[in-house]
Amino acid sequence: MVGGKDRGQRKVTPDEDGFLCGGAPARAPGIDTATERTIMSHVIIGTAGHIDHGKTALIEALTGIDTDTLPEEQARGVTIDIGFAYWKDNVTIIDVPGHERFVKNMVTGVCTVDLALFVVAADDGAMPQTREHLGILNLLGVRRGIVALTKVDLVEEEWVCLVMEDLEDLFEGTFLEGAPMVAVSSTTGQGIDELRSLLEAEVARVEERPDRGIFRLSVDRVFSVRGFGTVVTGTVLSGQVGPGDRVVLLPADRPLRVRGVQIHGRDEEGAAVGDRAALNLADVEVEEVERGDILAQPGYFSSTYMIDARLYLLSDAPVSLKNRTRVHLHLGPREVLARVVLLEAEELPPGEAQLVQFRLESPGVAARGDRFVIRRYSPVQTLGGGIVLDPQPMKHGRFREEVLQTLRGLEQDDPTRVLALRLKTAGFRPRSTQALASEMGMASAELKKRLQALLDGGHAVTYRQAGQDFYMDASTWEDLLKRIQDALAAFHSGHPLRAGIRRDELRLQVDGGPPPEVYEQGIEHLLQMGALKADGPLLSTADHRIRLTPEQDGLRASIRGLIQEGKTAPPDLQELSSKVADDPEAVRAVVAAMQTMGDLVRLEESLLFDPDVLAGVERELVGYLKTHGRIEVSAFRDLVGTTRKYAVPLLNYFDNRGVTVRAGDVRVLK
Repeated sequence: MVGGKDRGQRKVTPDEDGFLCGGAPARAPGIDTATERTIMSHVIIGTAGHIDHGKTALIEALTGIDTDTLPEEQARGVTIDIGFAYWKDNVTIIDVPGHERFVKNMVTGVCTVDLALFVVAADDGAMPQTREHLGILNLLGVRRGIVALTKVDLVEEEWVCLVMEDLEDLFEGTFLEGAPMVAVSSTTGQGIDELRSLLEAEVARVEERPDRGIFRLSVDRVFSVRGFGTVVTGTVLSGQVGPGDRVVLLPADRPLRVRGVQIHGRDEEGAAVGDRAALNLADVEVEEVERGDILAQPGYFSSTYMIDARLYLLSDAPVSLKNRTRVHLHLGPREVLARVVLLEAEELPPGEAQLVQFRLESPGVAARGDRFVIRRYSPVQTLGGGIVLDPQPMKHGRFREEVLQTLRGLEQDDPTRVLALRLKTAGFRPRSTQALASEMGMASAELKKRLQALLDGGHAVTYRQAGQDFYMDASTWEDLLKRIQDALAAFHSGHPLRAGIRRDELRLQVDGGPPPEVYEQGIEHLLQMGALKADGPLLSTADHRIRLTPEQDGLRASIRGLIQEGKTAPPDLQELSSKVADDPEAVRAVVAAMQTMGDLVRLEESLLFDPDVLAGVERELVGYLKTHGRIEVSAFRDLVGTTRKYAVPLLNYFDNRGVTVRAGDVRVLK
């Protein structure tokens, strides 16, 4: 970077992935850069090895670039921070420190490599950081590597052979077992051409990175450029990005805009998965971004304080891991302190694995399938690492079999089966497309294809609400429908004289307490299927009928006779209770049933009328109004032969039915 400032870290040069002068060409956001770029997929080579084994000198011999640019590095001859060299248009070499004090910087450098250049000095052989770096590369899932035995000009040929034999034993069972091994000297040039040819051959064999389709980049450097502002660099972990795109900075959850993109110092219309890219950002100061931050497509990722994972402890880890041990957790370039909650046993011995939950002390950002490394809190030593299973879990209790079964299910390689499991474990909490895409770390288009496969197979159901599609596990949905029907049947059994129950009351009686939105979807589905029926605000099963006992049927006949006998001045509820039974509650229950069955009409809380009497009163009222045009309360009272106690409620009843309308103190036909 010409004139760049790197926040007190490494001085940025035009040979690195800095942002050089010159504007980036404009493009429409979301353009498919993979079809525009003519170079092959980007490959990142990362060095590893003990301090002073010649990693930096070897890179300079291969590329002509000295990656030690910090004054302190040049003065001490020791790599402190990660450095970068561009070997070819599509190949970046990352140089990492070998000193034990800077292993965290080493993890930053190798967390995104495709090919390891593992360096061992012939005069030393395997040393502590040789083994530690090998363990870290294994934990991070690096699959391919080349071993460079350096400084062979300082030892005899027989010694070189002995060191190679020792290394073959060391690499047994690791990704470097059977890897090409070449003896080199950065001083004399011995083996450099052979190593260069091996690297070219291995680069051609590197498998293309899987792409989830959602842009994500881990920031490993941040600096400012005069005239451009804030620039960050990192490897595109998935998706693509270009000038004009909107991104979010995590864990700060801050929306930003990408001004420009450079790769190898050239303006590009976009960067795709695997690219080492420099992004010029708008709307943010250099002090507001730091190593380990994530730039991502909005709406898919969020910060977390808990992570579920499978943790592997190195076979040569210095100690067993006990529950709630405090560790340094490395999530790509980001380092956070965390407690390890062991979910399966009281202790994790070296060489073994266990399901765990990390409780983070500061926010982290991760996606399912991400690799991580943990180091001992003090003294700082690499202990192990593993794979993120759930980046946004609930807080778990230990030794819970249902939790362990779910996490084991999340270890499956088939994303569709993992998606089905997520719907299953969500229970009565329907998941939107956006929520599932975030949980799965999967682009919406790919997610919808897999959801459709679950729908077609009868493993999921969907409904639309508020403009969004929601999904549930099919068996959970059927269970919800059964619970609603069971709750309603139980209500009818306990209240045989009631026509039904209000929706909100029924939800409180459904086992499991489903959320209102999914409960309403279940009710509507059952109504459409004819399993339920609705009478106003009341719900009942489709076959529900009020059934009176012989005693209740006798009470019904008595009540009906008294109401019919009273005509337009029938006994109220209290009077009925005193005349027909000693139990007022029994009378109220039968009256409610009679109202449902159409035997009577309730005008107010306690006024009950025979339906035929009301029909006769209505005919008299309409006839009177057609002749006279209006009627007062007193005239109505005399017309139907009742008292004021009943006259006003009767007129209000006809108002509510739309027969009459009140005009001051009189009624007229509506």
